[in-house]
Amino acid sequence: MPTAVAANDQDVHELQCMEVWGGASKADHAASVPGLDVYVRSTPFADEGIENEVGGGDVYYISRCGSGRVTRIALADVAGHGVKVNDLAESLKKSMRRSVNIANQTRFARALNRSFDELGRGEHFATAILSTYYAPTDHLVFVNAGHPPPLLRTKSTGRWAPLDQHTPGVLTDSTPAIGIRNLPLGVIDSTDYQQLAIKLNPGDCVLMYTDAYSESINPSGQMIGPGGFLDMVQEIDSTRVGGFEPNVLIDEVDQTIRTYRNAPSQDDETMVLLHHNGTNPEKLSVGEKLAVVGRMLGLGSLSTSPA
Repeated sequence: MPTAVAANDQDVHELQCMEVWGGASKADHAASVPGLDVYVRSTPFADEGIENEVGGGDVYYISRCGSGRVTRIALADVAGHGVKVNDLAESLKKSMRRSVNIANQTRFARALNRSFDELGRGEHFATAILSTYYAPTDHLVFVNAGHPPPLLRTKSTGRWAPLDQHTPGVLTDSTPAIGIRNLPLGVIDSTDYQQLAIKLNPGDCVLMYTDAYSESINPSGQMIGPGGFLDMVQEIDSTRVGGFEPNVLIDEVDQTIRTYRNAPSQDDETMVLLHHNGTNPEKLSVGEKLAVVGRMLGLGSLSTSPA
């Protein structure tokens, strides 16, 4: 287990060989691993009139291998909220734990989709971002199963943009697109998933979030939407006095979206922010780097140079 110290009102963990699960209760903490600082804010929905409610439909997961070279980050959102979907979220968590050592994120998503289809029996589904950060090459490898696209901020531009297959510099797997791809977990058993990878440079950030943020509605009945949420994050970043600080971004986004709604959230809320901190584990040879990431992506070769 990690040792926690107070910093900026968050629990800061130096992860060794361990895993962190959450989503059933309120959380506000941070963790550091080679190459990444990870910040998490999670607030389960609370039904009015129900005291001491514990549970929710969001699930997040962070793990680090003993060598410090591989960090896994996953964020899932079971349709629905509160204690009504908590049991299903817990079952999804168990399925994720059983399959988490699958290096290829496409295979990981397929395994989760099959298991969740059995759990939900066609009545429920979950969106998810499943990712692995490989520190020796600074690549974030991920699959998006019907989830809102993460937002990428490059230090060189200071701009936020959706992170998907159209993002400049993104690598895609070599598997031909056959059949349906990238649906939420539990919708269609035969769904396939496209694995993507992006090389992160020191100072770059990736923000993952559940749809409680992008589906926030203001008092006039206007939904902010993914584009509006992106604009909100960019405005917070651009107008902040003192420049960009990843450790306070989640607080400011959370406060701003609450002001936009001017009402309690009607869904579970979770944000996960990844910040490339410029540190690295023990170095590998170029051949070793390419071999590992190539296996993860299903590619024969991979450049370790910035795009």
